Amino acid sequence: MTIKSEFINRKDELKYLEEEYNKQDFRFISVVGRRRLGKTRLIQEFITNRSNYNYFLVPELNDMDARLELSGKFHESFGLSFIGTPSWNEIFEKLFVHSQNRQMIVIFDEFQRFFNINKGIYSLLQEFIDRYAKDSKMFLVVSGSSIGMMHKIFDHASPLYGRRTGKLYFQPFNFFALKEWFPSFPTNRLVEIYAIYGGTPKYLEDVESRDVMINIQRILSRTGILYNEPEILIKTEISDSYSYFNILKNISKGVSRSSEIAASSGLKTTSIDYYLNVLINDMDILKKEVPVTEQEKSKKSIYLIKDNFFRFWFRYIYPNYSELEIGNTSRVMEKITAELNTFTGRSFEDIAQQFLIELNRSNKLPFVFGKIGRQWGRFRGEKGKNTYEIDIVALNENTKDILFCECKWENKKTDAGVLEDLQKKSGFVNWYTGERKEYFAVISKAGFTRRAEKFAEQEGFLLFDLEDFENIADTDF
Repeated sequence: MTIKSEFINRKDELKYLEEEYNKQDFRFISVVGRRRLGKTRLIQEFITNRSNYNYFLVPELNDMDARLELSGKFHESFGLSFIGTPSWNEIFEKLFVHSQNRQMIVIFDEFQRFFNINKGIYSLLQEFIDRYAKDSKMFLVVSGSSIGMMHKIFDHASPLYGRRTGKLYFQPFNFFALKEWFPSFPTNRLVEIYAIYGGTPKYLEDVESRDVMINIQRILSRTGILYNEPEILIKTEISDSYSYFNILKNISKGVSRSSEIAASSGLKTTSIDYYLNVLINDMDILKKEVPVTEQEKSKKSIYLIKDNFFRFWFRYIYPNYSELEIGNTSRVMEKITAELNTFTGRSFEDIAQQFLIELNRSNKLPFVFGKIGRQWGRFRGEKGKNTYEIDIVALNENTKDILFCECKWENKKTDAGVLEDLQKKSGFVNWYTGERKEYFAVISKAGFTRRAEKFAEQEGFLLFDLEDFENIADTDF
């Protein structure tokens, strides 16, 4: 199977660039996101059929060689002439003066690399923006994969703070974008694909078959392009990677609270926050969650691997490197086969959230929610038996409407007991008790028994299955 090669599902981002470009005055836009998400592909699509541009992948060179290469590119693209090896001041001076007479596109890819070439470039660029932006027609786009560095370049202590006119932050595709990539795949297969690969375009290009196990065999192969992809990405960004690998391995096994993560990773509880913040803010690999009814600073926070492929890799590949290196994939495949349904179930909850968000955007739910997430907590009762979890809770703080939702990724039809349990668990949620208006929903892989359907009809439950995912664009509930 060959993946589609045409430009897919970055229509909003492309539209944004086109709209900004059509303003025909000075624009300075950053495009930030992890590697493999399609930032460069978006830029390529934007400059297609245009000739007034210069694309410059910032090289890993010394200062003088970088100046020579960039001045040469500006000569080729815009006819700018330089004598000898120009200074950075001369390069930017000619570029900005030239931009006063004509609209031009200037793109710096991996913009953060200038930090290693000459940190003063950012201050110099700020000076020229302040001096020439009013009369310039330059469309300046800077792209970067080192998220932490790109944040620093534009934060309040940076010379470039406040100089951007816009920004794009790249995230992986959501589940519903996969329909465009694999139009012939049934929805249950798409769920499994998404659970393993996530929504990263470069990873999805490795999907060769509808058979998930064949695709997993490709990932486990030492010759596969994804075999050590997370390892390469992390080591590219972080020099002391050992502790980060341990943290991610333990989180992939279900360890989620910061104190537990520290203990299982051999780290002090006083230092764990530093590592977690790097993985969240600088790498965009982890996410921090709190119960949806809690404030962001709640002490009930947990940490989860945000990217599905990283979650899969740290669960099954990293801990089994020794066996995989000698080509012994059978035991690892047995483990994956035994756990795949459970592993996919966790991602199915994320997909179900995306599904409800799509319905919310289209006003196809009983109310419009402003927050959505998971809910967990304790209630009065015997210790060890006094905790509850609800897969999804969506709420509106203003109207005091709340939706409780359970997700079932099982091959058997969901029975009424699941609906009854959800009603019971909703009573443990301490949020506008006695004032709120409650709604209930269940999302099931295999559909529902007649008993569940009858109970739903009596109690006003919303029931969804995979067929509703397929028809989300034109379903009216």
